[in-house]
Order: sequence, then structure tokens, then C-alpha cells
Amino acid sequence: SHQTEQYGPEQGQIFINSLGAKDEACRQVPAVAAGPRVVVFGDSFAEGWGLPFAETVPGQLRQDLAASGVDVLGFGISSHCPSLTERWMRKLLREGVRWNQAILMIDSGDSFDEREVKAFLEGRERRVRKNVPKFFRLRWYEYSLTYQVVNQIWSWMHPHENSGRDLRQASRGNEWKVAWLDNPEETPWFREGLEQSARAVARIEELAPYPKMMAENKMRNDYTLFWQKFAEERRIPFLDLSPLFEDPGKSPAQVYAENFIPGDFHWNARGSARVAEALLPWIRENLPARAVKSSREPSR
Repeated sequence: SHQTEQYGPEQGQIFINSLGAKDEACRQVPAVAAGPRVVVFGDSFAEGWGLPFAETVPGQLRQDLAASGVDVLGFGISSHCPSLTERWMRKLLREGVRWNQAILMIDSGDSFDEREVKAFLEGRERRVRKNVPKFFRLRWYEYSLTYQVVNQIWSWMHPHENSGRDLRQASRGNEWKVAWLDNPEETPWFREGLEQSARAVARIEELAPYPKMMAENKMRNDYTLFWQKFAEERRIPFLDLSPLFEDPGKSPAQVYAENFIPGDFHWNARGSARVAEALLPWIRENLPARAVKSSREPSR
């Protein structure tokens, strides 16, 4: 299937393949690849929200690894937290889907999402998105062409006030999910969300004997330290993506403008390329040698 995804005046076609993953086309994908396969799980950052597949992290990894015969699939779904990702992975495995490497991308919004889906996971209620005013304020910004036109006119009339404006808009749109980062002691539920995520990741680790990696995208805080310790204890490779977006000599507004979708908190094509480039060494180092070798052998 496919659909049109729009952000202000920009829009693009989003395609879903036969395994339910975002892809470059509506194509049939075998459950078991002929060569090595790498899969990327997580939320909208792993999905590549707002971008065509070729510009997402999985899409750019696919391009980088194509010459080695490596198949890359992106199973990220917007607002998925580890508990939902675990269910998604179990479903794929039951249907016979297999891979050689799994990368799980997590972020600070997961604790909020874990709290939101807890009752659903326990079978106590149906999953219905709540009408959160700040969430819909961001969605209005994304989809309203009228707002985009007014915003552009305002920018032309006040050029001296433009610096950091998109960054502030993105922060307002996401602060309701991550406000606890500044005052974790005042929001005890975030620790419950972390523990729920940790239990899910621990179960994910036991699903199949595939090498797995965790990648996280928030500045150092209690959240990052929690996952660093978790990964260290379980000997799971862990990559903190924050340093990728710390450019000396550039202001936060400049870094944001170069690496994120204007007015939003998701990576643009350049930001995704930075992440993909950081993941490549681990992928190449950990792919089974026999799988890489077999992918280069001529088909019979």
C-alpha cells in the first residue's frame, strides 16, 4: 500500500512493502533474504518520519550496504515504544521473517509512550490517541498550508527574529513528551516507563540469537545513563547519537537547521545520513562472515 505524507507545502509518497515496512516501493519482500539482512526497529526516528524511504536511516543504510549484498529493512513505526516493538518483532518472527542483525532505536519520548500504552498492553482498554492540545498544535503546523503561508510572510517581515524560530516550534511540539527530563524527581512515572521499556528490551534480546544494538538520541541525562548502564550490564552494543549533533562553533539553531525538518524534531536527510554513517562500522563488523560470503557468491 502507499499514501501521501505531507508537511506544510512539502509532500511525498510513502510506500509499504509486503512485510509491513516502509520502503521505496510497494514490493514483495521474502521472509528470508538470500544474503545477510539488517533490520531497524523503533519509533518515528527509525521510520524516518516526513522523509521518502531513500532519505531515512534504513534507506541510506540500504544504499551504503547494497554493494555488499546486504538487505536492509526499516520496521520503525511512529510512537512505538519498546513494549510495542517487542510485539511487532514477535509477530514478524511468527510469520517466518528472519534477519542477521537488529538495531533498536530508542528516545526519551518512550517513557511517555510506555505509560500511554500500559493499559492497552494489559488488555484493560482499547488504544485510542488522546486529544493532546500540544500534539495537535504541532500537527496543525505540519499540515496547514495557510499557517505555512502566514508564517513565511511573518518571516519576511521580521528577518531579524528568524534565528531559532523553527527550533522553538519543534521544542513546543514535543515538550509534552519529554518535559520530565529537566525534573525527573517531580515526575516519578518516567522511571516506571523506563523500567517497562527495559523489561521489553530484555525480552527482545531473548527472542532470537541475533546480534542486537541499541541507539539513543538524547543529550546526557538520567535517561541516557539508564540505558548506558542497561546495555553495559547485558553486553549489548550501545551508541549515543547525541555527539553527532554537537558541532563546535555552531549554535543550536544552526545545528538544528542543518539536521532537522524545519519546525519539527525529526532528522532531515542530512541528519539521517549522519546517523547511518555512525551505524555502518558496527554493522559491517558484526555481520556474520559466512552470511557476507554467501551474499557475494553467484546464484545457482
